[in-house]
Amino acid sequence: MKVRLRDIHKTYRIPAGDLPVLRGIDLDIRSGEFVSLIGPSGCGKSTIFNILSGLEVPDRGTVTLDGRDVTGRTGHVSYMMQKDCLLPWRTVLDNAILGAEVQGLSRRKAREKARELLPVFGLTDFADEYPSRLSGGMRQRAALLRTAVTGRDLWLLDEPFGSLDALTREQMQDWLLSIRDRLGHTIGLITHSIDEAIYLSDRIYVLTPRPARVKEIVTVDLPRPRSRRMVTQEPFLRCKERLWRLLHEEEAAVSG
Repeated sequence: MKVRLRDIHKTYRIPAGDLPVLRGIDLDIRSGEFVSLIGPSGCGKSTIFNILSGLEVPDRGTVTLDGRDVTGRTGHVSYMMQKDCLLPWRTVLDNAILGAEVQGLSRRKAREKARELLPVFGLTDFADEYPSRLSGGMRQRAALLRTAVTGRDLWLLDEPFGSLDALTREQMQDWLLSIRDRLGHTIGLITHSIDEAIYLSDRIYVLTPRPARVKEIVTVDLPRPRSRRMVTQEPFLRCKERLWRLLHEEEAAVSG
């Protein structure tokens, strides 16, 4: 499986005039990869994922999956947006099957699939709980379970851990890597955290301010499986310094 964006342009029409968001974005995610997007706030990272998933159509450019044009089409990715979007009147189990139901899977089959995955996501004892009873980390697990139940190989995760405290965020990062290793999914991630991008990713796309273009693609030269010891070691710190410099070059350019 390989997904490819080529020469993606996007401009929004707003009352004040045209707002260029993306300018000539090229992006590749290969099967089994973990790829992150990082860049200034508002530069268009979520727009890239919306176009990749088919929720938005680019003004110019194409999205292909294994060579097949899927521009403007939905159904080829599992997409978890910034908020967990758990419905308060549904239990964890019934929230987990929502995406699969929308895609046409019967409620019975969706529930069977979700129940099989409950232990993997550490939610066996919470299947009948409502979202209001869950901690922040457990809510994110439930949202990721819903992503998994849809059955797509490619997951797009838009800042899934941004609202969590530092310790819980680290725990969820380790947990996500264990899930990826177990299920074998390909993952695209949006994050504002340099450390998170390095720790999780195989490659990192660094974006410029709006209208975004790809400034640089950084390969993370760290072995897998990842461990917390790595974050204090020289290869990690070198990569962090490089990303910090790339991002702050853009900030300096914007501020003049």
